[in-house]
Amino acid sequence: MTCRYAFQFRCPSFALGLLVTLLVIGCGSGVDINFSNRLIGAGGELVVAEDVAWVVEDPTLSDDEKRIVLRDLGIEDEELIDALLTR
Repeated sequence: MTCRYAFQFRCPSFALGLLVTLLVIGCGSGVDINFSNRLIGAGGELVVAEDVAWVVEDPTLSDDEKRIVLRDLGIEDEELIDALLTR
């Protein structure tokens, strides 16, 4: 019998285990997202854009209430808060 493929495994369970391992590693499990322009809150936590969008777009909150919630999320820069609220 000749081998038609570059890799031929004699044990199918080994091949399956290797495939599952490669898929888990390739999906980025356990990978820390580290990008240079991320927004870090006052407590060192990552500020999520969806949370900020929820606050800014909520019509039931006044601007003062939005400022309070944005500060609670960890955004302390008043210029950034002004920029978020003046869309």
